[in-house]
Parts: sequence; structure tokens; C-alpha cells
Amino acid sequence: MINKTIIECVRAIDTAFDGKKWRKKEETTEMSAVIGKIKKTAEDELEHLCSLMNLSQVQVIILSAMLRASGAYRVSDEDLAGIIGIDYLEYISYTDEIEGLKKAGYIKMSDRGISISPVAMNAIKHNKPLEAEQVTGLDARSVLNLIKVKLKDLENNDITHEEFHEYIDFLEENNKNSICDTCRKYLKETESEEKILLYSMIARFWFQNDDNIVWDDLEDYFEEGALAIVRNYYRSERLVLQKRKVIEPKADGSFFSKDAFHITDEAKEEIFKDLGYTKEKNDDKTKVSASSLIKASDIDAKELFFSKEQQKQLQTLEELFEEDRLNSIMESLKKKGMRTGFSCLFYGSPGTGKTESVYQMARKSGRDIFLIDVAKIKSCWVGESEKNIRRVFNQYRECVKSGDKTPILLFNEADAIFGIRQSGAERAVEKMENSIQNIILQEMEDLQGILIATTNLTGNFDKAFDRRFLYKLRFDNPDTKVKSQIWKSMIPELKPSQAKKLAAEFDFSGGQIENIARKKTVAGLISGKEPTYRELREMCKTESINDKTEGKRKIGY
Repeated sequence: MINKTIIECVRAIDTAFDGKKWRKKEETTEMSAVIGKIKKTAEDELEHLCSLMNLSQVQVIILSAMLRASGAYRVSDEDLAGIIGIDYLEYISYTDEIEGLKKAGYIKMSDRGISISPVAMNAIKHNKPLEAEQVTGLDARSVLNLIKVKLKDLENNDITHEEFHEYIDFLEENNKNSICDTCRKYLKETESEEKILLYSMIARFWFQNDDNIVWDDLEDYFEEGALAIVRNYYRSERLVLQKRKVIEPKADGSFFSKDAFHITDEAKEEIFKDLGYTKEKNDDKTKVSASSLIKASDIDAKELFFSKEQQKQLQTLEELFEEDRLNSIMESLKKKGMRTGFSCLFYGSPGTGKTESVYQMARKSGRDIFLIDVAKIKSCWVGESEKNIRRVFNQYRECVKSGDKTPILLFNEADAIFGIRQSGAERAVEKMENSIQNIILQEMEDLQGILIATTNLTGNFDKAFDRRFLYKLRFDNPDTKVKSQIWKSMIPELKPSQAKKLAAEFDFSGGQIENIARKKTVAGLISGKEPTYRELREMCKTESINDKTEGKRKIGY
């Protein structure tokens, strides 16, 4: 097995076939000749990609041609045939191979052309084969995320309506959760258009907080003419979803408008039951989804480098979060009448690995991350922010109850809501922020789980939070030895002496070093050749901004 990245193998295949000639449509040959020419000098690379990506030789060549198509976002069938160097008739004889690439998730196809899927491009950039999408045994939140993606594909014409329906049918039949079970019941013996109607409304409500749908919101999801038929059925109250009291007109003040509608509260309770949704008073509807769940299995492994002291502190937490040990400790604390929750504060300079440490701890312990969107908590409507933060903790409690392992509740850049409380607050905004902090303080007292807050600005933290954090870990900028390890990890082709020189010359955080590594990769992909050490040093010099009027200020990734 050769030791080359996917990009390096693609480059070798392109060189073997003479990439410049690939783009001359007038020069055509047969696919067998293409394969033969590549095998003369790049057979190992071709076979490596076939094995690594579980693709045939033809599929690898098609994918390689798309990668080398001058960065085109989409290409037509005719253009792709010309890029490969075969005539169009031979190209369409490989329809099954192309469909295989689509089913595997490597490409997207529509009337506008063929493109490499974003998830496949991301996998290729990270030198990984595209893993098969998990579509069975999913919880409600994971199903919602898949629906969101498929609706976007439908909107962009990347999938057909028939493919969308087949995908949704498969999800409903192979997953047991409140989304799939309830929708399967609601949509029994309905027309396919009602399926699109319901799932698009579910996605808009959950992801966009939209509980007031009008027909123009949905036009991109329907085939031409289909939306008008659904609208007419709705206005004459002949939709099955209306008869089953799943959707209803939306009240506008004291009136109901047939031009605006939403999912009924009773249906929402059933659909979003697994996500902790409950019917509330009319003035207290769930208006934001301020949290998102990151599955531990979706987190990529990443090597981090710290000083011995930092590593020791992190190791303590990693051992604590092991399932058996955590349960044992919590049980002992409970017997002694002590609080069982664990609140941790990760603080320090930007780019020092605070957030990534949380992700890696979650991955190692198999714990999902319940990530909080601070911006969505702080609503522009006075009174809503307090409700939003209460919902966050209510939803987290539901996740703790329903999951096998306690997830991690993560407040990233937490100083935005853990800040110093205002004494003698008179303005509505100040009162609102104080109220939010009081709610958080009480919730931390009652916490039954794991809360981690990260911040760059500990000076902005209210002192009342200090005793609530059982563990406080400081993340400092790495010393020269650690920086040298980071450089070598991020850019393996560096000589040890070069890594040491860069570490000594540039006082970068780990995040900044990663930024340089990304710039180097991009530059290599654009130019087709690896940047030199001298060019790498020039990239380092542009990483920091030096403003003489304000002093030197470093930017972290």
C-alpha cells in the first residue's frame, strides 16, 4: 500500500494521462485506453484510491477528472466526457458507474450539471474515504438534521422529488423516534405532496423558528404546478393533514388567515416529543432552538499538544468522564448530600485548544455535545431571553434522561452571558442580563450532568460563578517545545530543525499554527506544487497584524 494522500494520488493520475490533454474535447479515446495509459506510471495510485474509497477504476477516473476540472463548481455530462477524453456516447454507457458515485455520496447531479458533494470534498481534503451515511437507528435530532440537508438538496435540484420521497420513506421505516413514528402516522395514505408540505414545515419551525408559514415560503420544494394544487386543496380544506388536525390556519390577532398556517400545538407535541418540546402558554411558545447536538461519533480524532501540567489536568477530567467512574462518583456525592453535577471552566488565550479539548474529551468518552448558541439565547425581545435559557436547560435535562450517556452541555465563549452582573440595573437590557445570569447560577446549583464553559476573557466573569465551577483549567500559549510538536503534527513534511526554528521565531498559538497549515494546503492546491520553507515563513509573517497606533495584536484561528 502506498503512502500518499488522495490529492497526491489524483495528481499522479492526472500527470500519467497528461492533464492538459484532458481538456481538449476534440481529442477522444476509449475508457480502456485511458485506464491503460494511467496504469503505465500511476497504477499503484489508481489501485490505492479504488481500495481506499471502495470505487471502481472508472469511478476513480471520473472523480479525478472532476477534481481537476479547473475547480469548476458544476460540469455538464458533455464537458466531463471531454475532460476525461472520451466521446459522449461512450461516456453515457457508464451511467451505472456515475449513479454509483451519486449513491455513495461523492457527487450530486441535477439539470444544472454534476458537482462533487461538499461532504465528499471535505473528506478528500482531510485524506479520508467518504463514510456511508448512517440512516438507521437514529434519534429525532439526527433525523431532523438529515431532513434539513435533503430539503436543501431538493431546493437546489440536486435530488429529484422521487428520490426525496424514497429517502424519507426509508427514514420513517428504519428509525424509531417521535419524528419518524408521528409523521408515518400522519402521512398514511396521503399524496406525496403532503409529505413535502409537512417535512418542510417541520424543518422551518425547528431550524428557523418559523411558526407562520405562507405559500411563497415553500415554492422551491415543489415541482412546477404542484404547489398550486396543494394550495387549492388547503383552501377547500381537503388536505389529509387538515382533516387529521396536523396543520391549521395561523391566527393573525383575533382573526385566522387562510394565507398563513402552521403545525398545530398538539401535533408539535407529538412530533418533537423526543426533543423535550411541550405545549406552553400562548405567550410562551418555543421561539428559538438555541442548542444543537453534536454526536460523539461524528467528531474526528485530533492530536493536541500541551505542557505537562495542562496535560495532567486534562487527563484528570478524561478519567473522571469515563462512564463507570462518573456514575460511581455521582452516586457517592448523592449519598453524602452533595451536588452531583460537574461544572468546568476552560479559560485562556484564543487558539490554545480550549474548545477542541472539549470535543476530544467528548469523543474519547463517547459523550455527545449539547452545544449552546449564545446569540440565539439573547433575544431582542425583553423577557424572551430568560425563557430561552430556561428552555436550554430543560432540553438538556431531557437529553440526560433519554440518552445512554450524559452529554456535555457546552457554552462556548461563555463570557457573553456569564458576565459581571450590573448593580442597580435600571435599563431593560441590564435587568434582562442580570436575570439570565441568576437563572444560570441556579441551574448550575441544580445541575445533574456535565457543563463546560470556555472563555478568552475571565476578567468579564461574575465572581458568583467562581464557586460553581468545580474545575478551572487555564490554557496558556504553548512553549517552544510544544509549538515545535504542533508544527510537526500540522505539517509532517517539515524537518525537525525547521519545526524548531518556526517555534522559536513565531510566538503562535496552536490555532494560529493550524491556520498556517491550512494556508499552505490551499496554496498547494491552487499552484499544484508544495510551498517552500521560505514561502511558509512568509505566510507566518502575515499571520500577525502590527498596528503601530494600537500595538501588536495577534489573530488566532
